[in-house]
Amino acid sequence: MPTATTATTVITPVRFEQGLTYPSFLAQAAVNVDKFEQNYKSAPLTPEDLAFFQRAASMPQGPARIVAIAEAWCGDVYRELPTVARIADATGISLRVFLRDENPDIMDEFLSNDGKSRAIPVFVFYTSDMQYITHFTERAEIAHRELAEVLDQVKAQMGLPKETTFATAPEDRRQEFLKEVIAKLQPRSDDWRKEAIREMRLLLSTALHLPDRAL
Repeated sequence: MPTATTATTVITPVRFEQGLTYPSFLAQAAVNVDKFEQNYKSAPLTPEDLAFFQRAASMPQGPARIVAIAEAWCGDVYRELPTVARIADATGISLRVFLRDENPDIMDEFLSNDGKSRAIPVFVFYTSDMQYITHFTERAEIAHRELAEVLDQVKAQMGLPKETTFATAPEDRRQEFLKEVIAKLQPRSDDWRKEAIREMRLLLSTALHLPDRAL
């Protein structure tokens, strides 16, 4: 299977330009546009965050293009993609969004969970000539841990088997399950977004050998 660091990637400069701009992505989204707009306005980017991304983008082999793999229905997407759009706007980095389900060849280069999961969003940072730098997938590490904890809490609270997932929850209780999980996760959203920013900074700092005093 091709990987992002090989010459066999399907994301050529021509393919990159075929992606959706962020406004075009919002224009075609059938759901959650209000959430995208609110999260864009409230993205927890500090002046120091923006200064770091601007420094990275100014490097000769720094990020000049970002590929985002996304779908508007995904909670992780409407939480994290607006932040990346803000970073792109503040730095002049070109952002293109590719719908996961319409671009399986791109998605297959960035599978997670040992190649088993088509998790989104994925944000892939490239140089101006489309050389891969690094990528971020789905959510921050602390978000993975806290989501697992919340799922366990809600399943215990509702008396559901521990192995229950959203897909396997009893149909007559699925909406209740989802509602309870969302209610518990909502207060954590800003912290998760801050952690995602920190992790993207760390990824770029490491890949570019760019010191980052805040990390």
